[in-house]
Amino acid sequence: MAHITIDTGSPTLRMTTHIHVISPVDTGQPTSSTLYLLHGAGDNASTWHRLTTIELYAAKYGCTVIMPEVNRSYYTDMEYGLDYFYYVTQELPGIVQRLFRLNDDPDRTFVAGLSMGGYGALKAALTFPEKYAKAVSWSGVTDIQQRLRDPNMETGMAKEMQAVFGTALQVKPDQDLYSLAAKRIDEGGPLPPVLCCCGTEDPFIGMNREFAEYMRKTPFDFKYVEGPGTHEWLFWEKHLKTAFDFLFDEKNK
Repeated sequence: MAHITIDTGSPTLRMTTHIHVISPVDTGQPTSSTLYLLHGAGDNASTWHRLTTIELYAAKYGCTVIMPEVNRSYYTDMEYGLDYFYYVTQELPGIVQRLFRLNDDPDRTFVAGLSMGGYGALKAALTFPEKYAKAVSWSGVTDIQQRLRDPNMETGMAKEMQAVFGTALQVKPDQDLYSLAAKRIDEGGPLPPVLCCCGTEDPFIGMNREFAEYMRKTPFDFKYVEGPGTHEWLFWEKHLKTAFDFLFDEKNK
């Protein structure tokens, strides 16, 4: 496997940004699958590689892992800032496709993330179900409106959220996972299978359980896993295996 750090200009972001990539050594053939792996708030494009065994899973499945950097944008086209959702879902795939021999088959393209990145991964899959075969969220912000109403949110973070969602902190339908899921069902198009994992001591456990209860009543192929753990890398590392078993249907082999 190769670990590659890319510094590249982004027309969408109007600046240089970082992309970390884990890829099988070039064989002259497209890799078997592509995983867009999204970081959480306070992390960056390098964190998944530094703090987990993601490279071992990428090697096992012959998967290229793309880890972009979005700062603290909540994978959103910010009200007062940059268009990070457009960058991740529209511009980024074109950049990495030009640089690597990726398998661009939607049936072999996945999106996953933790915390803020869990929200981003679910939003990407529910907005563009034709682009992603499956989606995974670890400890994700599954109810963004609930997150914005959190009375314990620090002053600095509240200001950040206003930059992302506007001073009134009003969530638009295309930013709300429940609205997006309902829209996909109403339209009758593809519904990508979804896995959510959360620790029982995680501060986001309540919203994850509520989201799981909602999703189980829908036509989505939805799986929910929880277990001991807080909002921490030990939990996310443990459930990398859970995620890859889900993405590659390991239970059916």
